[in-house]
Amino acid sequence: MAPLYLSFIRRLLVLLLCAGAGLCNATAAEAEQVLVVGVTAFRDKAATTHDWQPTMDFLSASLPGLRFEVRPLNLPEFEDALQARSLDFLITNPQHYITVESKYSVSRVATLVKAENGKPVNVFGGVVFTRAERDDIRSLADLRGKRIAATDKTSFAAYLIQSDLMLEQGLDPVRDCKLKFMGFPQDLSVQAVLDGQADAGFVRSGLLEAMAREGKLDLSRLRVINPRHQNDFPFLVSSELFPEWPLAAAPQVSIDITNRVVAALLLMPPNAPAAQRGRYYRWSTPVEYQSVQSLMQRRHIYPFDKPQGFRLQELLHAYAGAILSGASVLLCVMAVLYWRAFTLNRQLVASKRALSALAHHDALTGLPNRVLMEDRLAQALARAGRGEHSVALCMLDLDAFKPINDRYGHATGDRVLQELALRIQKAVREVDTVARFGGDEFMLLINGFGDDATLDEVMRRVIGTVSQPLDCCPRCQVSASIGVSVLGSDAHDAATLMRHADEAMYQVKSAGGNGFRRFVVQAAAAPV
Repeated sequence: MAPLYLSFIRRLLVLLLCAGAGLCNATAAEAEQVLVVGVTAFRDKAATTHDWQPTMDFLSASLPGLRFEVRPLNLPEFEDALQARSLDFLITNPQHYITVESKYSVSRVATLVKAENGKPVNVFGGVVFTRAERDDIRSLADLRGKRIAATDKTSFAAYLIQSDLMLEQGLDPVRDCKLKFMGFPQDLSVQAVLDGQADAGFVRSGLLEAMAREGKLDLSRLRVINPRHQNDFPFLVSSELFPEWPLAAAPQVSIDITNRVVAALLLMPPNAPAAQRGRYYRWSTPVEYQSVQSLMQRRHIYPFDKPQGFRLQELLHAYAGAILSGASVLLCVMAVLYWRAFTLNRQLVASKRALSALAHHDALTGLPNRVLMEDRLAQALARAGRGEHSVALCMLDLDAFKPINDRYGHATGDRVLQELALRIQKAVREVDTVARFGGDEFMLLINGFGDDATLDEVMRRVIGTVSQPLDCCPRCQVSASIGVSVLGSDAHDAATLMRHADEAMYQVKSAGGNGFRRFVVQAAAAPV
């Protein structure tokens, strides 16, 4: 009897443990909020999921308690999902965003920034192309009477941009050409031109290069019609450029969750796996889409498809009763709503300030981050280009910082970085900028120093203040290695300034550190 009794007890305990575990798992699952992000699939849906799921995983890992799922959709499917309120966020083309903003009250919160060959790109355009051997198609005017492959009549990047371009040239693609709408993905339009089903095609900028990278296309087989070369834009393009895709929040998403999502995306580093998989560079604060709206207004695209003018007298006569009733109700509720609106506005201002600080300053030291430094460097170079002042860029790396983390822990290391950041900022002049580049590296932008003696004096002050005993860790001892690059002396653009300063800094570190060195251009070897 005893063994049977013990066996029964053991089985009962196992059942209780299993039930407890199931209850815990169910509680955890209930606590986790799932947020669905719809993404326009202008190519294959499986490829869209492959590209965007890492971004969802990044957000899930960055925001405890929230799990993000990607849902690739074509444009008609987007309408159904927004009507059903089954999407929390959406990533789509700008024309589609303006349409759904009007219909479903979504609001943009960030803008995508892409990169190609190391260049950030937050704009795109439309491409008109034909086969390379078609000598009879050299300009937009030559498309009259030709067969044109496009994705869909509602596609902004693969039809509406090109259509607007042709209409500006006096050519109506609907009346004067033979349109063939191939549907998604846009690759189908390219294949239709290659196979001879169409004489020319419309696609989004960057798609031809993407197909070539994937081995699906030999670019030499195609020729771009009306090619444009704009502001170092790295893709083939036929049209003007428009702002990149926005991230928008649905109206049911709380401002707290929206702010957390935006803050996480703005802090995502450019080399993050999610950015690399999605083939973008980073996210920025939302830009204006006035150029997109202007195109939609020119072509009377929803919500700009209705006559805008009206006579005030006719309006008052037709709706006098409704206007008076509405005014009465409005006056009654204004007092109640005023305080609520004032409170919400104050919260929104505080949230925007917090987002701006997160986007442009280092969270640990409070110094400007790399994004803000790049902006200030661009402004300094512009002023220098007008002959207003001199510019030097310095890369500073702390010597013997790693042993502090290893011996005293990262909390002490963080306090050391905070103290040194404050010291370095005090050592430079008010017109200069100190930014945290990452880890134990800092970047110094020295503006208008006049002569080499002034620049050297600033460097000596920085070296001296870093090597002083630390208040937060008296037993710690660090020094600094600084590389200096001067505009006009060894570099003429931002990228070269950064590279030369970095090389000079590593020369100092190789020589033992605790010093500074200007980059010196090596003289070419004399011919033998």
